Amino acid sequence: MNLLAAENIVKSYGVKTLFSDISFGIEEGDKIGLIGVNGTGKSTFLKVLAGIETPDRGRVVTGNAVQVEYLPQNPVFDDQATVLQQVFRGRPAVSGPASAADVWEAESEAKTILTKLGICDFDAQVGTLSGGQRKRVALAGALINPAELLILDEPTNHIDNETVDWLEQYLGRRRGALLMITHDRYFLDRVATRIIELDRGRLYSYTGNYSAFLELKMAREEQAQASEEKRLNLLRNELKWIKRGAKARTTKQKARIDRFEKLAADKPEVTSDKIEISVGASRLGKKVIALEHISKGFAGSKLIDDFSYTIARDDRVGIIGPNGTGKSTLLNIIAGRLEPDSGTLDTGQTVKIGYFSQENKEMDENLRVIEYIREQAEFLPTADGKLISAAQMLERFLFPAELQWTPIAKISGGERRRLYLLRVLMGAPNVLMLDEPTNDLDIQTLTILEEYLDEFPGA
Repeated sequence: MNLLAAENIVKSYGVKTLFSDISFGIEEGDKIGLIGVNGTGKSTFLKVLAGIETPDRGRVVTGNAVQVEYLPQNPVFDDQATVLQQVFRGRPAVSGPASAADVWEAESEAKTILTKLGICDFDAQVGTLSGGQRKRVALAGALINPAELLILDEPTNHIDNETVDWLEQYLGRRRGALLMITHDRYFLDRVATRIIELDRGRLYSYTGNYSAFLELKMAREEQAQASEEKRLNLLRNELKWIKRGAKARTTKQKARIDRFEKLAADKPEVTSDKIEISVGASRLGKKVIALEHISKGFAGSKLIDDFSYTIARDDRVGIIGPNGTGKSTLLNIIAGRLEPDSGTLDTGQTVKIGYFSQENKEMDENLRVIEYIREQAEFLPTADGKLISAAQMLERFLFPAELQWTPIAKISGGERRRLYLLRVLMGAPNVLMLDEPTNDLDIQTLTILEEYLDEFPGA
């Protein structure tokens, strides 16, 4: 059964076309992952399908009596509402006539989902919650409301590994159709049965999970490369004929010249949307960072108790644990942004920390893209000892010249995270601290970042 169909939809912002002439359908039982580089219009595509935004051209048709539930990347909250009220969005727990037992059952299910998502105080005011907790409340609201089609924008952001495992199982058991954006490759591999890729305004569909997508995409690109080589060979032969002095007097000769012009014009789009990270790091001495008997708590709750650790020059350390156990707090102490209640932090003189935090707190949205980067550095030494300018680094991070003078307020959330990452790297750090780097960064950027970290000459 077809639940939703998009017919020849087009959407632009200013001079930028996000997608053009796209047709797409969702069938009952589909579990679809939408992927693409940050800034290609993935979130806008979901909004159009969910009816939040209208396309410039084309239309979206939803089946009769098909209920669509949508979780945006940045949900709107009522700060005065309790957690449970927010989940039901101010509506009764059960629509229409209902007994006390029906209401109790609906509220009980909501509380179960909230608990699985790490929210246990159902009467807490939403305005008192952290950004991550609020996102999980919004996710619970999307999951609890009955819908034939569930559309989720970044559902795995701000939830720990245990919760991600639960969400995988929940969505796997769920009967309705699912369309989601996530940059978690393992999540996609285990949940999705179909992958769609938004690439330079076009939509490509692949049957299977993320592993199948990688194989099918490679085959598609190899086929495109073979077609391009064939086109170039034909073009070379036709060019030789043209250079011999073709006379366009006969119909046959004119047709051949027309074919040459068509071959020359039929140049494929350049597929170079690939992040390049090849930056140097400042020299790092033997002494890096030592923590001795660190303790820290908030509001009577101790998060870190008598913790000691010495960070070595080539360390690769991962911090894991459930939400709310103090992982970000520990990073903030190491970075010198937060004082411990007790204990000492000893940082080496040559240490230069690059801290990629969960939120872009220092980002002034009134600045233009290039101004934001130049605030950190005009030039950066690369791994091979050369200097590269801020504008050139922006090009490598998929911010072309025309986008570099755009105010930060006008770029997407994913593009802001990529820009923030570049600013951190522009400082040439020798100790990198990454707090939830998989949030909002696209799969391609994460893959290249992983390769960069393998070669990173610091801690």
